[in-house]
Amino acid sequence: MTNASAPRMAPAAMKTILRLALAFTLSFVLCGTAQQAVMTASGETATASALAPLAAGLALITLVFGIVAWRRPARAGRTAAILLAAMLVCGIAIYSAGANSISPGVGGNIGYLVAQLIDFYFLAPAMIAVPVHGLLLRPRAETPPP
Repeated sequence: MTNASAPRMAPAAMKTILRLALAFTLSFVLCGTAQQAVMTASGETATASALAPLAAGLALITLVFGIVAWRRPARAGRTAAILLAAMLVCGIAIYSAGANSISPGVGGNIGYLVAQLIDFYFLAPAMIAVPVHGLLLRPRAETPPP
């Protein structure tokens, strides 16, 4: 017995949702691995707590690409380029602000350490997600059946 009044999702929309889920999952695995490797290499301990903020950032990236895939699927490549450029500019600005805030005395390098934390532990690993989303969500050329 089937429920005829249940809403059905179009196959194209379902493919897009599955591709978004795959992009988020693959990005989380790649970005999380990169983040944990950088944190471990720099001597940090108990690094697993940094995965939740990274996942939140990746969810925002997935949301942006989801809106683009829903509204204009052909713009996934352009969106990836714009996001990468924006993330690069933000990373440089944050690092420059942190480096310029170093002062002598106790706590004089707090701004610099926060800038390093944001750039190297979150922003740089999250940049891996942008090309992953761009590649997985670009429109596929329809091939005629044989």
